[in-house]
Amino acid sequence: MISAAHCLNDNDRFRNLAFAPGWKVDPKDKSKGVAPYGVFPIKPGKIWLDGRYLSQGPVKADDLDFAFLKTGPNSKGQFLENATGMGNELTTLAASGNLNQKNVTLIGFPGSSKSPLVCPSTQTKAYDDRFLEIACDGFAPGVSGGPFLRNFDGKRGDIIGVIGGYKTGGKFDNISYSSQFDADVVRLYNQAVNDYPPDQPSGIDGMGDAGMWRHATAAATGQFHTSSQKTKDGDLIVKWSDGEMTLYPGDQSQGFHTGCTAGQPCETQLAKPNKLWAEYADVITAGDYTGSNAYDLMVKWVDGEVTIYKDIDEKTKLPTSSDEHPSNEIKVAGSGSTWKFAKGIATGKYGGNTWTDDLVVRWADGEVTKYTNVDGAGFHAEQQLLSPNDLWKNHAAIIAGGDFDGSVNSDFDLFVRWTDGELTIYEDLGANGLKKENKLKAANELWTHSRVIVPGEFGGNLWEDDVFVRWSDGEVSIYGNTQADALGREYQLVPPPAHLGLTPGSQRNEESCDTECGPGRLRHLTKS
Repeated sequence: MISAAHCLNDNDRFRNLAFAPGWKVDPKDKSKGVAPYGVFPIKPGKIWLDGRYLSQGPVKADDLDFAFLKTGPNSKGQFLENATGMGNELTTLAASGNLNQKNVTLIGFPGSSKSPLVCPSTQTKAYDDRFLEIACDGFAPGVSGGPFLRNFDGKRGDIIGVIGGYKTGGKFDNISYSSQFDADVVRLYNQAVNDYPPDQPSGIDGMGDAGMWRHATAAATGQFHTSSQKTKDGDLIVKWSDGEMTLYPGDQSQGFHTGCTAGQPCETQLAKPNKLWAEYADVITAGDYTGSNAYDLMVKWVDGEVTIYKDIDEKTKLPTSSDEHPSNEIKVAGSGSTWKFAKGIATGKYGGNTWTDDLVVRWADGEVTKYTNVDGAGFHAEQQLLSPNDLWKNHAAIIAGGDFDGSVNSDFDLFVRWTDGELTIYEDLGANGLKKENKLKAANELWTHSRVIVPGEFGGNLWEDDVFVRWSDGEVSIYGNTQADALGREYQLVPPPAHLGLTPGSQRNEESCDTECGPGRLRHLTKS
């Protein structure tokens, strides 16, 4: 069967999905639906999406928004076409001029509808020479993956598209789109029919390889680049093991601009490799602490000094030695202060003013405190959230601030990765403290290998709900649109290292996740 790629993601290959053809209102109970042909489970691991879509996401790869799934038998032991009869015929429209089609029927299930919405005998036109565009009223969210059927006779027709593509199907209920069906859809179809291994994400060009990203030791997010200050997209500052500091501008599509391509913001070196940042910068975070509507970088140094570098952008040059003090440097805690015992700092909006200038701090003894309205004059309104305790002392490995509940009250949530791999989100920390706890993921081996975690605004919405992760093997991922109770779709920015093979004069070196791992490597091992 065929659907839209944006309805699925790489992790769905390992979840329990099913297809219920002919779903309609139950005549005996209008509030329920009925599957007249039965329910056909999707075979585990049998979902085919284009690897470029998995890597680049629904904006950059919007012309690849289709996917194939292989079903198993229903409860009566019937295979899909034995129960329903022959399916629709996959039909390509290889030339852009062929996107203007007549006698096309559009079908979809808006929202929680129990019956399909059918828009019969209309026509399509080309949009941007890459998409089918069709005008049909009432196609509200939920219709994605619905078929464009040419010459539909009430039972079957030529399937020339599925709702998706441009803006994942369109911004308005009266206009829908489909990616163009061309050689790419045929390749994916043949992959599914022949049961070839599904594509794997291939990473983003220019992001470097896993060997490089093993050396990313810390990161912070904010709207740093002048272009991002206009688009309100999140950028990433990365601290490397050699002390280099790099700014990656966000691309509004769960990724970052790398290098310096014409018409795009440039990746920028904020500090060349140096001993100061390599050996003495302990924790970095970012927020608008100085109230200038521009993001600042906060650094906690190993000796307890805390420094704010005001209004970071692509022109900023950070100091590379202790005797350099640029004009945007503000010292808010001196050497030898209590802050040398701060093990984790999460910036967010936790009940202070309108700026992202509040902190949650985990201390070496497990105490957790909150500071609101931090500014150039220092730390204010300290509130103890937890007294010293062994749980947070020994087991809270990483803390970070984000906005995962989609609320409009601007109260951030606290993301915690524990030493056993459990992920927890504490919702609306400003209002609830640490009382509203959601277990995002139970204890697991994979997440024990997450080394850098930074929630940010890397996608298309306005919330800091996209979770950047650097794994122990150097793989880099973003989990876009993560919610308080569910991880978002995985986007692979940097693939795992090449799999190990034979080395001269030695036996085969078997891979495992014992010492280093990431989601890509784990999938490889699971399939093996």
